[in-house]
Amino acid sequence: PLEDVTLEEEVDLQRLYLEIESVRYPKRLRVDIRIPDGLMKQHVPALILQPLVENAIKYGVSRTARPVHVTISAAQDASNLVLSVTDDGEAVEVGHQGGNGIGLTNVRDRLEARYRSAARLDTQSVDGGGFIATLTLPLSHRIEQ
Repeated sequence: PLEDVTLEEEVDLQRLYLEIESVRYPKRLRVDIRIPDGLMKQHVPALILQPLVENAIKYGVSRTARPVHVTISAAQDASNLVLSVTDDGEAVEVGHQGGNGIGLTNVRDRLEARYRSAARLDTQSVDGGGFIATLTLPLSHRIEQ
């Protein structure tokens, strides 16, 4: 976790983790990864998405009997890389999963240590169910169009 990896490598690790979780929740876990090819070579801190994906499983998938979609997405916003992990699971109390957990605190601490105020983690509970965790990081290099 002290190194940077490409977004492609980070996403591949999350795919492996989600494959394991799909064995636990074969009828409940639905995964969608939406990342433009042009962003896959961007560099991100290793395992930065892991706590966000784990939270989606723990609070979104494990607490319901219905199928839950977990989506990992990326976009470019000006000179930033914006990564999101969302789920449409059960509604949770904002204080419960809304940014006070150890995993989310660790992500925020890692972003602060690496990028200072140039990066952030925003979290939001969705009315009616679901959760969104959004990382905003500086682009690591110019995107080829």
